[in-house]
Amino acid sequence: MSQDEQSNAISVRVKHAHRSRYKNQRRHDLRIGHQPGYVDGERSDLNRVNVPLPSPACITTTAKALRERSNPTRAMRNDAAVATIGIITFGHGAQPIFEALTAEEQDAAYLEVAERIADEYRTTLRGLVVHADETAPHAHVVWDCRNHDGIPMSRVMKGSRLQDIASEVIAKHATGIERGLRKSERIAREDKPSQIYNRSVQKLHQDLPAEIAAKEEALQQLCLRVDEMQARVVKLEEKETLNAKEAKRLMTYRKRLAARVEEYEDARLALDARTREATQQEVALAIKEKTLKSAEEELDAREDAMDRHAEGLAQREEEVSRRETLLDRLTEEINRMVGDIADRLGVGKSLRAIRDRLKAARHDLGDDGPMMG
Repeated sequence: MSQDEQSNAISVRVKHAHRSRYKNQRRHDLRIGHQPGYVDGERSDLNRVNVPLPSPACITTTAKALRERSNPTRAMRNDAAVATIGIITFGHGAQPIFEALTAEEQDAAYLEVAERIADEYRTTLRGLVVHADETAPHAHVVWDCRNHDGIPMSRVMKGSRLQDIASEVIAKHATGIERGLRKSERIAREDKPSQIYNRSVQKLHQDLPAEIAAKEEALQQLCLRVDEMQARVVKLEEKETLNAKEAKRLMTYRKRLAARVEEYEDARLALDARTREATQQEVALAIKEKTLKSAEEELDAREDAMDRHAEGLAQREEEVSRRETLLDRLTEEINRMVGDIADRLGVGKSLRAIRDRLKAARHDLGDDGPMMG
């Protein structure tokens, strides 16, 4: 499928994210920390948070509560999904149509798409952020990772229904934006797999053996056809003499044999090329996922270190506060003892006058620190 043919489409893609992935996505959505080069920092003020994104701790707590509704028999895994995250995007031709809307109209369209999806799958919309600081307009969405009965979204939120919902909603907001072609239609017209699928390494492991096996089977069938025609040619060539009809048939068979051999060679070369391409694609994706995983782990380690540092600071502040309280009590006790002694010596009134003058002087100097007495 060419880019032009896809250009007027709206698209919704979703992933079911564990806590670390959600945390990283949230930082990107809210433009926290270092951002990729394609983000125009001078336009980030145009971004809009239409539904505030929950914190990782909050969304995890919600996920655990929803999971309990399914009466689980095992503890929740550390890498279990805590949120379903999605992105609403537009094809090249649809982008100027959508950008012609006001910011309020765009927000209304995004929100209705996200809410309709939530209603369809009986889940809850938790966050919606609109990005206007990148090349193409889009919105990031967060839903609960389970429905109201505790059923995981990974079991139900899939297929082409998401695209149906998006196209039905956007038709009310922006005329000219439509649904993209269905996967079955793109397969039927023999689009390349790389144009149809956005496959992970795991998906490649599942699909490639079947794909290669199918091509090998087709190649085997071509080989059988070559052998069949070769046998016919050899049978006629082994005759000492041929009549006119047989000679004509031999010429026909030879042409067919040459055509079948050429078809077989083309298929063999295509299979070899596809096998190499698949291997390279698998290796490239594996490297990419390994790099992303390493980056996620590094970011997690940094955030864990920051959390520990924050906890350490909180403990130090608590200790300082405790010591200040103790010091205040000791100061009060000492002041009381000094006052008692001063009263016994008959100079208590003078001592209190001195303290009052010291307090007044500190007040005039703007000293808001702990005061004696």
